[in-house]
Amino acid sequence: MPCRSLFLSAAFAVMATLPAFADKLTIEEPVDDDRVFGVGLRLDVHGQAQTRGEDNKPQALPMTASAAISYRERRLLGLGSRAETLRAVREYEQAQVDIDVADEKTAVRLPDALKLVVAQGRVSGAEIVSLGGALSAQELELLSPPCDSLTLTALLPIAPVEPGDTWTPATWVGQYLARLEATTKSEVSCKFERLEGTVALNESLATVSGAVQGTPSNVGIAGTIDFDTKERCITAADVQQTEKRAIGAVSVGLDVAARTRMLRKPAQVPGRVGEATVVQAALQTAPATALALRFESPWNISLLHPRNWHLFQQTEQVAIFRLLDDGLFIAQANLSPIPAAAAGGHTSETVFQNDIRQSLGDKLRTLSTGETIPTGDRRYLYRVVAEGAIGERQITWIYYLCADPTGRQASLLVAVDAALRDKLGDRDKELALSLRFGSAKAAAVLPGGRPR
Repeated sequence: MPCRSLFLSAAFAVMATLPAFADKLTIEEPVDDDRVFGVGLRLDVHGQAQTRGEDNKPQALPMTASAAISYRERRLLGLGSRAETLRAVREYEQAQVDIDVADEKTAVRLPDALKLVVAQGRVSGAEIVSLGGALSAQELELLSPPCDSLTLTALLPIAPVEPGDTWTPATWVGQYLARLEATTKSEVSCKFERLEGTVALNESLATVSGAVQGTPSNVGIAGTIDFDTKERCITAADVQQTEKRAIGAVSVGLDVAARTRMLRKPAQVPGRVGEATVVQAALQTAPATALALRFESPWNISLLHPRNWHLFQQTEQVAIFRLLDDGLFIAQANLSPIPAAAAGGHTSETVFQNDIRQSLGDKLRTLSTGETIPTGDRRYLYRVVAEGAIGERQITWIYYLCADPTGRQASLLVAVDAALRDKLGDRDKELALSLRFGSAKAAAVLPGGRPR
């Protein structure tokens, strides 16, 4: 179960720790703050996940999730305007989530090698990249809660305020908090409610509607934030959230409520985020390879894929990915193990093509001659393109046979409507070239080639 869908946000109440005087006060964190903070998050979710049964009718499954996350964080100068001004480098001490959907339990833990991370603000939410290598899709969702410290800074007022004042955050903030790819409605408002000694209570409300992964979603949030004006930083938050999401092409539907609690204070020990080499690496623009996600199957077959390829379903025989562009479903890729050949060999091209003909049957119209694709190593990669139809739909099927020197083999089938072939481009070939037998590896961003 993806965690990201459990973490969406949209309405807030803000509490700030302030000195007791009547003048308007500045409640914002300096963008050039080089202090290191210790942050702890606790997230609890309950509600329903919605899937389609064998009769294609929606069915609701009870679900709960509990996440514990802690890290050291240092704010960095962002790489642009609006949400892009938000950037931070983090060293995670703990990141884990336990999910239960209809008594089917899943646990995700962040490996030690990936615990040094950069969070870069985007209008659709924080973009998370590990300096130690490629994250899996589940690890990415684990590191993407809605109300982490970087996210909450977007709610602070940009002008001095006093009790009773209200403000409306910038127009992009609602979409950023809800982590939606597009919005049809976004309303966020905040109020400095009252001063109690050195603490001021502020309240905010927001609703955000739009789409994520091409699926309609409605998000709502209410909560509190503590801000210490002497230290000039957020120190705590308690936020409650709701989300209703329809069943989508790559994700389940949701009807959930979540509560996020956060504590934050200056760290006594800065850890690796205080090191100049780490800060320098974190300030660089992440290369496309750093954004790739890692998929590792139970068959010891793995690949690296762009973030717009989404794991849709996995069984003992196949892993199914779907490609989305701006919410549009482009193609589906099925990765499967096939029987091994003798060491140094592979299934013959003739046998592979005959298997394709048998599989497609009367749906097949034409089959290309096929081509061997150079891999730059000792892997064998063979590609065949089939054209045909299912009813009135004109379909292109792109088949790959991959083998390593030991004789281990896998097949990758990419299916796309013929009308969308140009939109697919060469992304089927890129996916096939990333296939490996064993663990997927991506280059670390840290100087020296790997995290310490």
